[in-house]
Amino acid sequence: GGMGKTTIARAIYEQIYTQLEGCYFLANVREGSQKRGLDHLQVELLSKTLKDGNPNVGISNTRINFIKDRLHSKKVLIVLDDVD
Repeated sequence: GGMGKTTIARAIYEQIYTQLEGCYFLANVREGSQKRGLDHLQVELLSKTLKDGNPNVGISNTRINFIKDRLHSKKVLIVLDDVD
């Protein structure tokens, strides 16, 4: 910790996110997963990346197919910070 990884990731993200079709910087993944669970974080990531609001995708297996269908041909940047 304390080496500036988040600062560097955020700076790169800010420089290139406008060139992409979707992007999301998900900070504090460890804390968020403990409080709300990984399913909630996955839905949040999808809704922000796709700019769809709530993707309304329930179970994980269906969500995986949804991700493949919606993101397979897009340029996206997803940064997951503080992953355990």
